Amino acid sequence: MKVLFILFFQSIAMLGFASGWHVTTRYYSLPEGTKAERLEQVYLYNGFMKMEGGGLTTIFDLRNSEIIYINRQNGSYWKGNPQRFVREIREELEASVEEKLVGVSAENQEEMRAMYMEMIEASFPTSGSMPQPSRSFKVQRVGVPEKVSGFSATKYTVFEEGLFLENIWIAKELTIAKDFDFVNLSNFLNQLAQGAYAGSFESSAEYFDLLKNGYPVKVEIQRGDGSIEISEVQQAVRLPMDESDFAVPKGYHASSLSQVGVWDGYL
Repeated sequence: MKVLFILFFQSIAMLGFASGWHVTTRYYSLPEGTKAERLEQVYLYNGFMKMEGGGLTTIFDLRNSEIIYINRQNGSYWKGNPQRFVREIREELEASVEEKLVGVSAENQEEMRAMYMEMIEASFPTSGSMPQPSRSFKVQRVGVPEKVSGFSATKYTVFEEGLFLENIWIAKELTIAKDFDFVNLSNFLNQLAQGAYAGSFESSAEYFDLLKNGYPVKVEIQRGDGSIEISEVQQAVRLPMDESDFAVPKGYHASSLSQVGVWDGYL
């Protein structure tokens, strides 16, 4: 009986500290299927979001408007605000372009430089926040709740300007939006994307209304080539967390974005 009391009070104590969410999501596409899937671990806690995939960890500190990139393989990290990120990544990418042009004939250099610079400017504009045209979204409930990775989820079809955009399944039992401010996250991502994120469905009032009903456990997006991109939550649990879980590990050294590996493969 004494052991049962101890276990009971230990469980109560753990629940008291279980203030964060750990979400495991798999990403894959059809028709390739899950053989080429990738897994991402996401941790959400009190204004912090941490994503782990491959050897790179990305942390958003929404309260201080900071980004932290951590390379777990070489022990390096980069930390800064969205403005610094855009400035430094442009500088590094522009330097990379010049390296790629070494050995290219003079008559082709300007054409290739212009092509690369157009790519960089589209993603990281120098003119600051880019105004986005307002978009109209409509969300339509489809059918009755169904099981998705063990969660009871309701399917919705999303239309943008009257055209099909995506299917999204919302699990009512996952009350993550009550513990984490997704509107604040959207504002932060819009800073990072220099305004380009503002016109997305994930920044719309319709999306935030869906989050009031639960958490997206599956999303299907059809691409122009006919393939379907799918994200599917495999597990979502509450865990004890504190701010130390979102700090740079001891012994890691500050480095550049390229050395941390943030934009590997961009050009």
